[in-house]
Amino acid sequence: MPPRSDPLQPSVLLRDPAFAGCGVSMDARTAGDAGCVNPDGNPVEAPAGTLVADLTLSPAPGSEIRVEVALPRPERWDGRIVGVGNGGGGGWLPSKEFGGHLRRGHVVTTTDLGTKRDAARAGAGNPEVWKDFGHRATHLAMVAGRALASAVYGRAPRFVYFLGYSTGGQQGMMLAQRNPEDCDAIISGVPAHPRTALHAYFLWNWQALHRPDGTLLFTDAQEKSWHAAALEAFAPGERLERARGRFASDPRWTPALVEDALRRAAVRDPSLTPAHLDALRRLCDGPRHAITGRRIHGGVPPGGPFAPAMGNLWIFNWVFGADFDPWRFDFGADFDRYQAALAPDLDAESVDLDAFRARGGKLFVYSGTSDSCVPWHATAAWYGRLVERYGLEEAREFCRYYLLPGREHWGGPGVQTVRDEFDLLMRWREKGVVPAPVGHGMTPPAFDLPLDPWDPAAP
Repeated sequence: MPPRSDPLQPSVLLRDPAFAGCGVSMDARTAGDAGCVNPDGNPVEAPAGTLVADLTLSPAPGSEIRVEVALPRPERWDGRIVGVGNGGGGGWLPSKEFGGHLRRGHVVTTTDLGTKRDAARAGAGNPEVWKDFGHRATHLAMVAGRALASAVYGRAPRFVYFLGYSTGGQQGMMLAQRNPEDCDAIISGVPAHPRTALHAYFLWNWQALHRPDGTLLFTDAQEKSWHAAALEAFAPGERLERARGRFASDPRWTPALVEDALRRAAVRDPSLTPAHLDALRRLCDGPRHAITGRRIHGGVPPGGPFAPAMGNLWIFNWVFGADFDPWRFDFGADFDRYQAALAPDLDAESVDLDAFRARGGKLFVYSGTSDSCVPWHATAAWYGRLVERYGLEEAREFCRYYLLPGREHWGGPGVQTVRDEFDLLMRWREKGVVPAPVGHGMTPPAFDLPLDPWDPAAP
């Protein structure tokens, strides 16, 4: 085992076939008592003596991926590697989240997804960036973590994990589907895995919530009136007492619920015009293909805030260029062109997890019933297809999906976190202990709620 003071060399990575033809540069440093600062200027709570390697990878012309790997002192490494997912359009290194894992003795690895701090510009007309963002950067970050750990410690890791939320959740789903050899177990929270359909949802909502002059159609007060009316409509059928009137534990819209909520909203707030009510119908229904009428994605869930449901239009610049006009996008031909270009690299929709399952992999997935940024519909539909392939009991042996009542994308009025989720994942993978997760709600009054795995056939 080389002394910790020796710098690591790019040749360590180039021995792995994943880096064949890849340009690699590396800067390695050792954290002091105050930790260190990553290349983005963010502090990293790295215990003194932690070796931090910053890599720049160029697997193809037009591709530039940053990866950061942090390695505890040899006597502290517990044989585990943890990959940390990114968010939004990437472009930054989320290594400020390393601290807890490093204190536990884990090697930690992450990537900026190759989008160079500006997703819209980096990916415009550049299919190599599409590959990096969709799957290649995450795969290379996991391979780099394994290779550097083996070089520094002189032994292979015992277990490799990946933890991701939102875009990070997509990264986790993509690893299980495309690179099952990279991980032993994965948490994919609120995963943005139906990437092309999800951004079509954002654009559909943007069009519904803006006037032609670009101003917002709804005031804050009008939006609050709608949310209150929607939750009133759901309240009579609400099975969870603490949810009634505050959030919906079962967020499934029906045509009758939509019309009931619209009637209540019009009575509650007379300032809501027919244009407002038509926009709300569009939001509840979700985007549909302009030619075939097929549903592209589900709608905004009851109680889900509007703002997170209409951003993230940067991905359309990748296909349509810097002058993309959201008003001119057509959900027929334009959608087909956009999806044909990006889906092969960005959509993590496969339910063929045979290889991941065969190696003993475990996948822990959850959505929030109030999440309007990455709504639950597509993930629940994906899990339904998974169950069709394997059967419910066999699917649950290696993949479990949960709907967190009242969870928004970053918080919300209901369950906001899953207690000890990483420990649950480790015990499931390493000891075969089936998860019995408990959701925690922090909005007063705080509460704990046992979570049942999703059954696609349940009424």
